[in-house]
Amino acid sequence: MDNIKIGMFITERRKTKGLTQQDLADKLGVTVQAVSKWECGKCMPDVSILQSLCKILDISINDLLGGGLIPQSEKIPQAEKQIVSLLQERQNLVKRTLLGVLILISICLAVNAIIITAVHILMPSDAESWRIITLTIIVSVVATGWVELALLVERKMLSKLKKREE
Repeated sequence: MDNIKIGMFITERRKTKGLTQQDLADKLGVTVQAVSKWECGKCMPDVSILQSLCKILDISINDLLGGGLIPQSEKIPQAEKQIVSLLQERQNLVKRTLLGVLILISICLAVNAIIITAVHILMPSDAESWRIITLTIIVSVVATGWVELALLVERKMLSKLKKREE
């Protein structure tokens, strides 16, 4: 999707309808700054107001996402292209999220490995073996906590993605 093209289309349709940015913002219950950001291509309207926006501008969602009026004969192929584009964007977002979580888990495990090694190196050679075992268990529990934290972050990120879809 081309945000700039979509923004120019919103501007064109708004002006065709004789609306100011303030008028459009009032009808949609958003700020003038939000409308301005859409029209400049800085961001897209929230999914929750797409239908209302399209109704006010007298266009279809396909027209909006395509950045222009689409002839009836091209609506289905254009809609399919837009669906594929949206799915690819979502898939890329999920991949980036999962990659971030994997990096976080890797960092946590590396830090814990360094801590375990440091504990064994710094422990006096005459130290009782129960101390070494106890410290190793404590560090292992901490490592498990880090991994659980990373998995919690992953679950939260994926739940946010699901909420965006709805």
